Amino acid sequence: MSFFFAKKCQRPKVSVCIPVKNTEKLLGRCLDSLASQGFDGLELVLINDQSEGRDEKGRGCKKIARSFHKSSKIPLVYIEHTQSVPLLETRRELVEHSHGDYILMVDSDDYLAENAVKTLYDSAQKTGADITCGKEKVYSLKEGLPQIKDRQFAFHKEGLLFGSEILESWIVKSESSAFLWAKLIKRELYLKAFSEIPYMDCSLSVDTPMYFFIAYHAKSYVGISDIVYYYLENEGITGFKKVESLEKWRRYCTTASIYSLLLTFEGDISEDVREGVRRYSRLFLRNSIIRMKNQVAPELQQDARKMLCEYWGEGFVEKVEKAIEEAQAASEAGEGK
Repeated sequence: MSFFFAKKCQRPKVSVCIPVKNTEKLLGRCLDSLASQGFDGLELVLINDQSEGRDEKGRGCKKIARSFHKSSKIPLVYIEHTQSVPLLETRRELVEHSHGDYILMVDSDDYLAENAVKTLYDSAQKTGADITCGKEKVYSLKEGLPQIKDRQFAFHKEGLLFGSEILESWIVKSESSAFLWAKLIKRELYLKAFSEIPYMDCSLSVDTPMYFFIAYHAKSYVGISDIVYYYLENEGITGFKKVESLEKWRRYCTTASIYSLLLTFEGDISEDVREGVRRYSRLFLRNSIIRMKNQVAPELQQDARKMLCEYWGEGFVEKVEKAIEEAQAASEAGEGK
């Protein structure tokens, strides 16, 4: 990998961590939102994971990053992979090369609200919270311009939580989400989380194991009502693109290793939390089966199911398939009345 620092500061307060993979057309807007924060003590850590996109000026990721640093003067750590790296491991690398007391994860096709960093940081300082969570609004693109929707994508618990309440709020009560964006989190918590997570070849649902261990180790959380983040819908996990190769389908299957890790975790967690992990694993497998039927090319369906069974276990796949069929039959019977 290639690597360079640009004007490293003494001790940044907040490291904004951004992975980039073929999103150059939107990266400029993301970086512009960071440059306009007006927050003293920012650092940008950016990883180019063999990104091949170009913006409207024909610039690749490195040129966009250099232009950002030149105009904003925000300290920059830039890393360029020579081989593609799973997203979970890219996030690990982002954390390892950051220097801030807090980390704010930002996806390169999203952008920050005005004064988002200051709002989150001031709340963290006021409350002493390990995790400070703001709210987001969804946006879509129309002729290249953002169209803001009057709704959110994820759940966000407002107020203070302590100890085991943090993990339970997400995985037991579904009051909050595991998404890392819109959350300012102490760097030391990320390091503790990654110490629990072995190398994983995963690029989907990677926030799940990270937030599980962050929430497990955190002592305090605060949720605020301020909008701090704009999330692009119909991309990434919310997209509905056709899956036309088994290699792309494998990305969905590898998520099984995440739930295997969480289901075998021997830490001091309640049975309600363990049941929550089991429920989330069933839900992800259910969604994968539905995605397979609706989005995987017909000629790949048989091999795709075989791969799903290899990762999740044939018995588990058959059990969830049966549950889907029973739910569909009940729904059809209800509609027929």
